[in-house]
Amino acid sequence: MNKDDSYWLKLAYVAFAALTAFTLFKAFGTLGVQTGWADRFDEWYQPVATTASILLGIGAALYLRSKKERDEYFLAAIGELRKVTWPSMPDTRRMTLIVCIVVGVFAIILAVFDFIWARIFGLLIV
Repeated sequence: MNKDDSYWLKLAYVAFAALTAFTLFKAFGTLGVQTGWADRFDEWYQPVATTASILLGIGAALYLRSKKERDEYFLAAIGELRKVTWPSMPDTRRMTLIVCIVVGVFAIILAVFDFIWARIFGLLIV
C-alpha cells in the first residue's frame, strides 16, 4: 500500500468519528427531550451531551483503529478499489435506462397477471 492509502484511511476514521459523534448528539438530544432531562437539567444537559457525543465518537474511531489486522484489511480494500475500472457516464446512463425499461416491462407483466388472477378468484368466490 502506498502512503496515499494510509492518508485516505485516516480521513475515513475522522469521518467515522464525526458521523458517530453527530448521531450520538442527535440521539442524546432526542433522549433529553423524551425523558424531560433537557428541561429539568437545562443548564448542564446540553454541554454534557455534547461532550459525551464527541468523546464517544472519538472512542469509537480509536476502537475501530485499535487492531492492526483491521487496519491492514481496510488498506487492502482501498488498494483493491484502486484496481476497479469504473464505467463511464454514458455507459452508466445506458445501463440505468436498460434496467428501468426491464423493471417497467416486468411491472406491466405482473400487473396483467394480478388482474387476471383477481378476476378468476372473483368469479370463484361469488
